Amino acid sequence: MYRVLVADDERWIRKGIVKMIDREALGIGEIYEADSVTAALEEFGLHEPDIILSDVMFPAENGCSFCEQVFSVKPETRIVMISAHDSFEFARRSIKFQAVDYLLKPVSKEQLNQVLRQCIEQIEKNRNADDIREKSALPAEEVQGEGEETSREQIKDMMKYIRNNPAERYTLADMAAECCLSEVYFSNLFKKVSGMSPTSFITSVRMEKAKERIASTDWKLVKIAQSVGYTDYQYFTKVFKKATGQTPGEYKETLQKEYGDD
Repeated sequence: MYRVLVADDERWIRKGIVKMIDREALGIGEIYEADSVTAALEEFGLHEPDIILSDVMFPAENGCSFCEQVFSVKPETRIVMISAHDSFEFARRSIKFQAVDYLLKPVSKEQLNQVLRQCIEQIEKNRNADDIREKSALPAEEVQGEGEETSREQIKDMMKYIRNNPAERYTLADMAAECCLSEVYFSNLFKKVSGMSPTSFITSVRMEKAKERIASTDWKLVKIAQSVGYTDYQYFTKVFKKATGQTPGEYKETLQKEYGDD
């Protein structure tokens, strides 16, 4: 099943796009939404969607900049830009991150699903090619990293570093390069070592650190969010609630009641 992220600051447009997607016919599972570039980057880091449908213009941000960042981290992500303006500059920038298409609003259901089908075809083609490259590259990577055991130790060291520095910005490309491994091999080995994908591990660490700091400090919740890598407090609240079943404020109140009962 393919994961899709829809980024648009106008809720009715975002919901309309989601509603038009023919999920069953295309094999699309989860569809995530974001109303800003900041939220879109967080959703991308959290879920690693296969396809991104992004507006070009946000109130104070630029969708092209967002997609350029996505492409620098995960170039295999298929990106479709959607705009109300037929701008040569936007179209030119979209070439940089190999956008599958540049659609003009209003987008029809047929047009949307056609470009999604095109994205999926490209994903499958790339995955087949990656499988072949991974099989042929694996022995060389093991030699380069002085064997899988050495690579495992590097990953364990990296996990320790992430636990000690949760606020830093981590990208798959940087982490893989640190271990002298390809992104595909690094991701697979990281999951073997930690039981989670790199992104899920980072989120898990950040949530645990946030809970610890709520329990052990009198910091404002916004400061705690920033201390574990979240500049968007609302998004931090969303991720925290998904992980714990409570908002940070509710979690803090629960702890205070428990302490009060002692």
